[in-house]
Amino acid sequence: MWEALSDQAKAMEAMADGTALPSLYLSSLDPGVGKTQTLYAFVRNLVRSPAHAGVGVLICLGRLEEVRSFVQGMNAFGVLPPAAVAVMTSDPALNALGHPVPQEAQVLVTTHQRLERMRGRRLSDASAFLYQGKPRAVRVWDESFLPARAVVLNTNTIAGLLETLSTINPDLRARIMATVNEVEGLPDNSAYTVPDFAGEFGIGLPKVIRAMGRRAPTRLKDAAADLWHLSGRTVSIRCGNRDGWSLVDYRDSLPPDMAPMLILDASGRVRVTYDDMEARGLLVRLQSAVKRYDNLTVHLWDKGGGKSSFSNHGDELCKEVARMVLTKPQEPWLVIVHKPHPTGGDYERLIRQHLQGADVDVAFLTWGNHMATNAYVDRPNVILAGTLFYSDAQYEALKRSVADQRASDACVSAEALARVKMGETMHHLLQALCRASVRRCEGDGCPLTDAYVIGSSRHDFQGAIAEAFPGARVKPWRPEGLKLTGYVTKAIAYLSEMAKVIQAGAKVRFKQVALAIGMKPENFNKDVREHPAFSEALDELGIVEVGGTSRKTSFQFS
Repeated sequence: MWEALSDQAKAMEAMADGTALPSLYLSSLDPGVGKTQTLYAFVRNLVRSPAHAGVGVLICLGRLEEVRSFVQGMNAFGVLPPAAVAVMTSDPALNALGHPVPQEAQVLVTTHQRLERMRGRRLSDASAFLYQGKPRAVRVWDESFLPARAVVLNTNTIAGLLETLSTINPDLRARIMATVNEVEGLPDNSAYTVPDFAGEFGIGLPKVIRAMGRRAPTRLKDAAADLWHLSGRTVSIRCGNRDGWSLVDYRDSLPPDMAPMLILDASGRVRVTYDDMEARGLLVRLQSAVKRYDNLTVHLWDKGGGKSSFSNHGDELCKEVARMVLTKPQEPWLVIVHKPHPTGGDYERLIRQHLQGADVDVAFLTWGNHMATNAYVDRPNVILAGTLFYSDAQYEALKRSVADQRASDACVSAEALARVKMGETMHHLLQALCRASVRRCEGDGCPLTDAYVIGSSRHDFQGAIAEAFPGARVKPWRPEGLKLTGYVTKAIAYLSEMAKVIQAGAKVRFKQVALAIGMKPENFNKDVREHPAFSEALDELGIVEVGGTSRKTSFQFS
């Protein structure tokens, strides 16, 4: 881990000295290892270095909420000069944290969205991002990076533009309506060439945006921009049962001269999107070191946890989440839930209702806000009340954007789509669970943490957890609790009482337990020890089976 952090520092040093090759450099160390602390230390030392007085730094963060904590973090172990840092966002209060003239500050903190607004224009031509008239040499992108923006345009969203388009040109409206009807008659995974609306009617995107007016929803303005971008292009058509028909493509959004740049993304080792960038020669992986998760136990409930499942069964699922919280009412919890749904309801509110005012310390985050916060690192219990999935159209758009593969080039195979989906599943699992205490680093591992995940086995969550969290134990989460019957109940009751009085490391022979519960020893193995519920109950008691080299003979207490 120390060597990997040194690799990160060397990459930034090479940028500062002007010796870095024009590549994207990926540091994929797990959460909590120290990527951000290394960045803080580097920035503070760069600003203090007389030899690097003219070297500017550009730091791009994912969300506005991260900016304040990042600026504070840079100052935590040595205050930077007030004029050294500037903040460039859409929030005036955040911008006030730094120098009022960004071009005069050696360190500029901004957001991904600011860079994406460049729409492919060169960074060196954007005066707002320069330092002393030159491009900033040290560039750092925090969290997920994509070289282009995935475009998924649903036909229902296109239909929402028709009212505005009718005020501009009725024939244009009719042409787009005919396009929607044509697309909705195509089979899934078709290639389709979108008419060139701008060329046919001589109407550019700015005119469409002006016709919408200032109060038009941002999503509709974005849809218009995507539709005009797709005009004249060959796209992929995806048809989902719930999502209807979508046009799939991608568009350049970032400056083409972003490299050299350092990407800090803990999910870099599990997301296959980086594999495609590496295959294209865009990306170089820095040394990594995978954290151990032997102290993490994941309790997995084999049940659908997507948005639709919560929409249909929200009350049942929220009731079980509350029941699980109440199994350890003296310990703090973190629960990650879906955002409120128009029909399913407010899931945080439902869970709190089922807690019935119990005095428990439970914090909530919503999917979409489950990354890049350290506010919950002292919580040893975390529940993923549902999981985040995308449509096949979105996974395909993601694949095409990183592989630079247009619909006119080739289809995306089912196998490639499955790999992208698994990579994104592991990405969300890693980021979400690492909001809790599992994020912290103790040696090369994590603290004792219990995680509870709702996810159907058809998505291979067991495999995803094993790869994302090496060494973690996966146990079933049974919503009805562990049901024991007959001799199994008696055996666990007997062992539970023994655990209260027996010393750690002591052993009790199988025969002793069988006789104590009134059972013939020869039947004990088949009827009790091989019962799956018995094995789970033993695990919860911390009891293991031990014996000779050929067969087990006794229970050992921890």
